[in-house]
This record gives sequence, structure tokens and C-alpha cells, in this order.
Amino acid sequence: MSKVAPALCSSFKGVLPSDLLEKYTVKGGMLRLEYDLAVLNDIHDQVAQAQGDSKKDGASMEARRKQRRNQAQASISDDDAVELLKQGGFIA
Repeated sequence: MSKVAPALCSSFKGVLPSDLLEKYTVKGGMLRLEYDLAVLNDIHDQVAQAQGDSKKDGASMEARRKQRRNQAQASISDDDAVELLKQGGFIA
């Protein structure tokens, strides 16, 4: 338990080791532990897949930065959102 607690606590934010002890030492706790570890592995795999080798590649990092900037610019402005709500009759 002491070997998996740090990984579980860091992945499931706000979970204390004492919470894990209470959760996994009751009847059915081993099944809960196995499920949580499976979810933890899925999270790890998704993070690793999303990062790939791009952490080592400056060009990939720059491309991601540009993509995030374009997505932020593509969002609707506050004024446009208010105007759409007025046109839809949601606000006066």
C-alpha cells in the first residue's frame, strides 16, 4: 500500500493516504484498489500519449503553443456573446 499511495494521491488530487487506508482495508477494498490502479494506469497512458516525444522537440512545443493561441483567438468575444443572447431573447 505504501508503494502505490503516492501515485494514487498525486493522480487523484485531494486524496490523503489515510483516506486510501480507510477505503482499501474494508471488505471489497482490494477490488476498489484494483479499479483505482487501472484508472491510474489509463490516466498515465493518456498523458504519455499526449506528450509523446514532444517534450524533447522544440518545434512540436512551438506548434502546440501556436495551436493553443489560435484556439483562444477563435473563441467568441464577450460582446459577441452578449449580442447573441440579446438576439435570442435570453437577456434584455
